[in-house]
Amino acid sequence: MQAADLPGTPGIYEQTLKLENGNALRYTLSIPKAFSLQKETSLIVALHYGGNVSPWYGKGYLAILVEPALRDLGAVIAAPDCPEKDGWDNPAAESAVLQLVTYIREHYKIHHKKILVTGFSMGGIGTWYLAARNPKLFSAAIPISAVAEPEIIETIRDIPVYAIHSTGDQLFPIKKVEEMIQKLKARGLPVQLQILDGVSHFRTNAFVAPLHDAIPWIKQVWDKIDGKK
Repeated sequence: MQAADLPGTPGIYEQTLKLENGNALRYTLSIPKAFSLQKETSLIVALHYGGNVSPWYGKGYLAILVEPALRDLGAVIAAPDCPEKDGWDNPAAESAVLQLVTYIREHYKIHHKKILVTGFSMGGIGTWYLAARNPKLFSAAIPISAVAEPEIIETIRDIPVYAIHSTGDQLFPIKKVEEMIQKLKARGLPVQLQILDGVSHFRTNAFVAPLHDAIPWIKQVWDKIDGKK
């Protein structure tokens, strides 16, 4: 594949990547306004929620939540369609995401330490999973409205995590998320929890402002990478 396979001008694009196993991975790509092929930029990987994964399903998630919330970062955002019926937290889905990240890094000037993963619900579970298994690739993780298996929490090392969750979540009780965060904090890990009051699990657009509020935290993480205070 050539660099021309990826767009070089701002906008939102429906893309397809041929994976190593021969399958096609659909993904939506958001290119920010100030983007330049000659300028180094950051990358956000956005993992969508569950549901019937129709073509470019991640586009809706990107448009509803991630792009409006994190637009001010000026990052490239990639929102793949989940290739597995079992969700994001498995080796096959992980491999697809990692191949996508590699491909984007081959064609754009992505800062190798400014790659963030975020996701909502099923995508949030995948965010926990990828953060635990790829701390050298992802510089930060923002799981939203999601929990993680105990073995995943035990595996997390040296990756800043900013979790967002609501007290009104019907699927994943806030108590379990608070317990997860406390376990990580007890091990001295850089984690933070932003709690919303009474927002339903299914009101995805209600999380735009809370995710936007994470921008100073993201910039702080990335400033440390750049050696800034």
